Amino acid sequence: MQITRREFSSMLAGSALATITKPFPISDSPKWNVLIITNDQHRADCLGCMGNPVIRTSNTDRLGKEGVIFEQHFVQAPQCVPSRAALHTGRYPHVNQTPTNIYRLPETEETLANILSRNGYATATVGELPFAPTKFLGGLKVFADDSDYHAFLESAGWRGNRVSPARRVLLREYEMRSQKQFQASAAPWPEELDETPFYAAKAIEFLKENSRQPFYLHVNFRRPHHPFDPPAPFDRMYEGTNFPQSHKMEGEMQNKPPAQQKALEDSVGFDLRTLTEGDLNRIKSYYYGMISENDKYIGLIIDQLPKLGIDDRTLVIFNSDHGEMLGDHGLVFKGGYFYDQVVQAPLIIRAPKRLPAGKRIKTVVEEIDVLPTILDLLNIKIYERIQGRSLLPLVNGTSTSSRAAHSEFPNAKMLRTEHWKLVHYLHAPYGELYNLREDPFELRNLFDDPGAVRARHEMESALADWLIDSNDPSLKPVQVEKEQ
Repeated sequence: MQITRREFSSMLAGSALATITKPFPISDSPKWNVLIITNDQHRADCLGCMGNPVIRTSNTDRLGKEGVIFEQHFVQAPQCVPSRAALHTGRYPHVNQTPTNIYRLPETEETLANILSRNGYATATVGELPFAPTKFLGGLKVFADDSDYHAFLESAGWRGNRVSPARRVLLREYEMRSQKQFQASAAPWPEELDETPFYAAKAIEFLKENSRQPFYLHVNFRRPHHPFDPPAPFDRMYEGTNFPQSHKMEGEMQNKPPAQQKALEDSVGFDLRTLTEGDLNRIKSYYYGMISENDKYIGLIIDQLPKLGIDDRTLVIFNSDHGEMLGDHGLVFKGGYFYDQVVQAPLIIRAPKRLPAGKRIKTVVEEIDVLPTILDLLNIKIYERIQGRSLLPLVNGTSTSSRAAHSEFPNAKMLRTEHWKLVHYLHAPYGELYNLREDPFELRNLFDDPGAVRARHEMESALADWLIDSNDPSLKPVQVEKEQ
């Protein structure tokens, strides 16, 4: 059952089934607003504006036509918390002390919400918590989150004690299919009860209540993160589609780090060596379906901006925290590897009359560059401790210098340039080196190749330079004064 715009409007009016935070105090101000929309686990090539020939993302593509697309945007970790912590602080994971999902961003870290709050902005988050799975908020106030959605589902009879026997059967079948089909199982509840329209309704509610003051709203959609479970009609939208090819090579894991072979044997409890073409097509169909579902409601959110008279002073950013393997190298989900499929993420920045419409930047950029770019656009001081660099010089053409991207876990560091990628593993006799010009899908590891020794040494030297240069800029050494 597909939700209509009228039904969606009624959700906006009647979504008080969940607890709603009171609107922020109203005041008049000419300041620009900031709206960040994040899709969790959305890989960069799964957008029409990024060249995907079959996916339907007309609203996100519209943002790209009206804004700037960064075609080579790389995140600082292929995992949620460290990646989002880098986005919100403009600092690398090994500097902000949030290297994996089991760590929480320290209170001493300055976030975008902290900075904007000091500058008179109302700050809030809607959807999955911004640093999930941790409950840290980084200065954002919760307008609606998972607890609100769960209460909404419970009130609708799809969760808790109010679930009917017939629905319990449907939910049990849904779980059983998920366990058998690599977490690909269509949601049994109707579209209007799904989390994406619920959070979109809450986002629009926030916009309506706070349109007369400067605000920063971060909308976090869990989809298309696994489980791959879109509701109808998005579960059938891509049936029979000829999807872009997944890239893998027979025997390639023999020359890859051993953890990648283990990931084939066990990822999220599944033996990926048993994955059939039918299984993979189902996963892709549902993954694409979740992206298209998000896209529908992203359109409803951004359509509110002109209706509220704030479109011409609202900075809109669309991004993701990391990607999804989706069958490349035989892998599904995310994991402890640094293939482009998981470290390259979409990034679109739209600022009407402030940024050129339809411009595409091909230079390599990093996730930590987003925060200083926002501050630059808002004419707010970029603090010394921020390690990212504003992207405006690239956009306005005053800088064309090449950059490198870095991504990391505590035991591994990646360096990626336009043509090469190196992954260094702590205390390991192995590593990864790819010539991206000749091998764009990272199938042939050249780490031990005698013909690539010079390139490896240059990349290792550049990686070491980055680790030295990326010391916390806020921790200055204290120089001893000379004795009189």
